[in-house]
Amino acid sequence: MTEVDAAGQSLIALVGGTIKKLRTAQRVSVTDLAKRSDVSRRMLTAIEAGNANASLVTLDKIARALGVEFSALVRSRIDSPVELLLEDEASVVWQGAEGSRGRVFTTTKSQGPAEMWDWTLAPGDRYDAEPDPQGSEEMLAVVNGTLSLSVDGASYAVPAGGVARIATDRTYSYINSSNEAVNFLRIVVINTP
Repeated sequence: MTEVDAAGQSLIALVGGTIKKLRTAQRVSVTDLAKRSDVSRRMLTAIEAGNANASLVTLDKIARALGVEFSALVRSRIDSPVELLLEDEASVVWQGAEGSRGRVFTTTKSQGPAEMWDWTLAPGDRYDAEPDPQGSEEMLAVVNGTLSLSVDGASYAVPAGGVARIATDRTYSYINSSNEAVNFLRIVVINTP
């Protein structure tokens, strides 16, 4: 069994507290959530207390039973038009052999089909977008360079390794004001309530 470091302990406590808060807000007992998620009551109690390092499969079962996305358990979401996260701000939720890991940066509340794009902006280029339907969002992960964003007239810089979640139901632009190409992955979720 792998020993959990301080950051891991902090994540275990965050997950347990989040599950308890969601369960309590929904007025669901531990016993009922255990039945709905097919996770033992004892395990669920230990997770909520921050005493159990649950598997990703177990956490996914609990998230589904609570009607939330997995990432809602491991990362709090900021409800604002733009959320920026640097590379070291992602929550590590899985670690394997030396150098193996799985991290969560952010989540979207939009409901609809998702598209994944590989995007490159040449030096000095920009893309100006039209607003999408209400509640639509994009998640961007910058691979190379620094992406400048303009959302509702406010400017943001996302460096390589950084992630942004933006509300796209307003005017927004991607801008490359540098002398090198900017590469980023773009996940577009057009809200279809």
